[in-house]
Amino acid sequence: MFKFTAISQLLLVFMFLGITVCTAQNSNIDSLKQVINSRANDTSKIRAFSLLLINISNTSKEYEYYNEKMKATALHSINDKKSNEAIKEKAYDALAVYYVNKAYQTMQTDYLVTIKNLHKSLEYFNPKYFVSDKYIGGRAYVLMSLGVMYNKIGNTKQSINNYFEALHIFEKEKHKSSISYALQSIANLYNEQKKYNEALQYYIKAYNIYYKTEELSFQDNVQKVLLFISIAKCQQELNHCDSSANYLNRGLALALQLNDKDVLSEIYFNLGQNAEKCNNNLDSALAEYRKSLLNSSLPENNAKSFIAIGSVLGKQKKNVEAEINLKNGLTFAQKINHLEFQKQALENLYRLYKQQKQFAKAIEIGESYAMIKDSIKKEENDNTLSKKQLQYEYETKQSQLKLQQERKLNAVKLANQKKNAFKNNLLIGLSFVLFLFFAIGYFLNKSNKQKQAIANFEKNELNQKLLLSQMNPHFIFNSIDNIQSLIFNKQDKEAVNYLTKFSKLTRQILENSNENYISLSEELTMIDNYLVIQQLLYNNKFDFDIEVDETLDSESILLPPMLTQPFIENAIKHGLKNTIEKGQINISFKFENEKLLFEITDSGVGFSHEETVNHKSLAMKITKERLVNISKKTDFEVQTENRLDDQKNIIGAKVFFEIPYIYEN
Repeated sequence: MFKFTAISQLLLVFMFLGITVCTAQNSNIDSLKQVINSRANDTSKIRAFSLLLINISNTSKEYEYYNEKMKATALHSINDKKSNEAIKEKAYDALAVYYVNKAYQTMQTDYLVTIKNLHKSLEYFNPKYFVSDKYIGGRAYVLMSLGVMYNKIGNTKQSINNYFEALHIFEKEKHKSSISYALQSIANLYNEQKKYNEALQYYIKAYNIYYKTEELSFQDNVQKVLLFISIAKCQQELNHCDSSANYLNRGLALALQLNDKDVLSEIYFNLGQNAEKCNNNLDSALAEYRKSLLNSSLPENNAKSFIAIGSVLGKQKKNVEAEINLKNGLTFAQKINHLEFQKQALENLYRLYKQQKQFAKAIEIGESYAMIKDSIKKEENDNTLSKKQLQYEYETKQSQLKLQQERKLNAVKLANQKKNAFKNNLLIGLSFVLFLFFAIGYFLNKSNKQKQAIANFEKNELNQKLLLSQMNPHFIFNSIDNIQSLIFNKQDKEAVNYLTKFSKLTRQILENSNENYISLSEELTMIDNYLVIQQLLYNNKFDFDIEVDETLDSESILLPPMLTQPFIENAIKHGLKNTIEKGQINISFKFENEKLLFEITDSGVGFSHEETVNHKSLAMKITKERLVNISKKTDFEVQTENRLDDQKNIIGAKVFFEIPYIYEN
């Protein structure tokens, strides 16, 4: 992807302050500081400020200090009666660049502040401050930056508008590299939205305008190869396989001339994908993937190349080689914490073990796969939630700003009326201003509360769906494998019994997952079915007992679904994992002091320190978050302890907590 980096910031400064591109040495930095502290004119100082700021870290206090000094110098020039139009023009340039510098300081940490400063920069890149059109290029680069930031907060419409406005400016200026840069940014945005026809249209335009020539720098040629890959991927998504292969081969020819290993790795990988997906030619795909791996020096490229090689070998029934390559790919993916590559590696390993009827390994891999899928889902939901929140905050601030501007305009109008009005009209006008002030304040407050309530509701609803999505989906995954295993072992009666119970439980889970509350009797039925299935899964390794307080009306008590399931699973899977004798699980629902209490005990090995930490990080954390969201309380406690006999020996574990409920009268 082609991104707007700090290089564009430097180009912005060079373009509008007429500075020669250079990197200052320490001696030059000292010289620049001498100019700043001398009696030189403001224009010379502004040029020195700009060069100095390029050569010091924008995260330092020194950077902040000199940026503010540049602003003060520019304002002094603007307000100085001796300044002519040319001097003032350079001062307005400096003010615009000042706000660009402020924006780049927060680009990675605070999107909304960055957007605010970029808009402020646009106010100074304005024709009313300039005799010539020299400001217009700077305005275009700021618009491109705004496009990037709006895309980050999920405002795609505003992002595309900024990109097109910048493109029109670049076209007017006939600056080919900038036009190509804007076209590629538009194409990337369409590509993210899976609008491949539109993306392809702008990628090709970018190529024809700037990259078609042979006289390019090394870095431009690298970008040209990457552009060929982007075009090929779009063609592949549109099933234009011949065209995709053509662009990839053109990219390969150029990459070989450049002799850049990482670029070659990328092009070979995409040639392999084209051979596999378009032509179903596994031998050719395998050869290209191996070339990609051979040229790779990046962990990310190693991961995806190993996984692709393992996937093809699996399809060719070369199981041993496939397993080795997939495990290598998984190792690289884990090193860089790349969730999508981990998911691909685990998915292929699961399929491989299943084909070989290595069901124990398949189940183990399946659990890891399910956890990675949950992590990806959570990450996607977190990103969606963050974008919605940022977009809401931006729109709220814009609305408040608009109201403030309207109030200022109204105040000016009223002030003008006041000058020409008689005494009575003046009193009426003042009364109207007071009324208008309180009315706007009332409605603004009401509007903000409504927007906040809607945003909080959407956030809580998204959190609830996210939390439920994490509640052990691999249980269903494991159950299907267990049924398959029974069938392979010709245990037809057990398989039918298991399938009946599993079908009933699955239906209950699907029906209850969309409900905020279900009756206690429904929860008890679901727990009973779940435990019976777990008995089958663990070869009757344990017995269980469910006790309900006689004072409880299980039909009238409503509670959130599936709060208890993670703790029951934990008691079975971890509590009884190393026990030789038959285990015992006891579950109880009690009603004390108008509180509904849940308790589960097991006869297992108890909690070790490591298991206590893991327990808190999964079931306890998820359940507490659900309890806090549902009840709006923050003092819920999920308590755990080991059960001890008279000699203080561990004879099992106990977990208990309070469940929020509704009594349906």
